[in-house]
Amino acid sequence: MTSEEILAQKLALTRKLWQKHRERLQQDARLRELLSLHQRAFQHAQEVMRQTGAEAFCARCGREGTSCCGEDMELHCDDMLLLANLLCGVSLPSKRTFPKGCFFLGEEGCLLRIRPLICRNFICPELAEFLGPEETRRLQESLEEEALALFLLGERIRSLTLKG
Repeated sequence: MTSEEILAQKLALTRKLWQKHRERLQQDARLRELLSLHQRAFQHAQEVMRQTGAEAFCARCGREGTSCCGEDMELHCDDMLLLANLLCGVSLPSKRTFPKGCFFLGEEGCLLRIRPLICRNFICPELAEFLGPEETRRLQESLEEEALALFLLGERIRSLTLKG
């Protein structure tokens, strides 16, 4: 099975789960709290990425297709993560923007508001060199709260979708 076929299956499963559980997910107060917690943590980390120059560095690398945002990285997205993005109002793309890029990489960077942990926490040697030790540490610290929120969010979505 090719990566494109695997992705097509993931997207189909996500749409099916969304159709079946959408109302339950949208009405769950705890899930809304966790989404809010995640988005605050995400915005903080994004601000640190902007301030350090990491955001522009990573976007440029991604557009060139030589980065960690390369083809097949979309396979790290599970149905929980894609459901969380639908809850946030993200429209999942129907096609890849860059032939060698991740399916979710758009002109301005990642299209997902809730991203796989590996996409958020990985700092390649080139980025670490660009940032230097102090800014690298600052960036890593800004991502800790988001990682915890992502875990809690995933657990809540799983518990709600396993109920039937």
